[in-house]
Amino acid sequence: MVSVSSFDIQRFRSVVFDLDSTLTDTHRYPLQASLWLLGQCGVESEETSADYIRSLVARYRMAIEEIAQGAPYRPPFEIVRRAMGMSLEDIGQPNDPVVVEEATRIFKQLHVELSTVYPGVENALARVRSKGIPMAVLSNSFEGHSEIILQKLGLRHYFDAVVDGGVVKAFKPMPEPFLEVLKVLGAVPEESLYVGDEYYADIVGAKSIGMATVWINNRSLSLEDLVAKHGAETSPEYVLSSVAEMADLIPDR
Repeated sequence: MVSVSSFDIQRFRSVVFDLDSTLTDTHRYPLQASLWLLGQCGVESEETSADYIRSLVARYRMAIEEIAQGAPYRPPFEIVRRAMGMSLEDIGQPNDPVVVEEATRIFKQLHVELSTVYPGVENALARVRSKGIPMAVLSNSFEGHSEIILQKLGLRHYFDAVVDGGVVKAFKPMPEPFLEVLKVLGAVPEESLYVGDEYYADIVGAKSIGMATVWINNRSLSLEDLVAKHGAETSPEYVLSSVAEMADLIPDR
């Protein structure tokens, strides 16, 4: 890892950002959708609800990992629906397909309605834009939602490209999404920077094609443990706790 004191944004010809939990705070919508579903099942225990959320996150990540390892592509809605239903079984509740379908629809709807921009993000984007560096967003989330959310939050004009997994029928950390967004930008990996919070999807994926990376460690995870798990070659060049911190590393002029 390179010290952030050596951060020089102008050595890059493009900067690609993850969306959820990197530029935008999207922590509320899975919780709200899950609580609605659990309410339909008559689950009131906070402990059981917490078990459900943990299972849901684990099953979602497991599905993405399986696809990354060669399983057939499935769209995000299908992945979430399956994870929500199977997580009910994990806590001993019936997996009612009608109720789960509605919960998944609510999950998808709330992704747009409850997404908010993190403080300081727009300032950081404006700093990068002031250097004339093309920017893009690359997301694993629901097809088309990145465009909708960026427009809703007044951020779309900062980006020259917005790509999600549905475009190439693949998810980060697979190389296809990264290569597609760089193709749209007219950039190459060796001259590009990727900024994301999910170590496996974002950092492992971007590093695998030769991009430099900024890991947004906003959950106080252990970099040492993650590098030990995924390999020394995945170690990010820079580690920050938020995108807002990037603004302090980019001079006004």
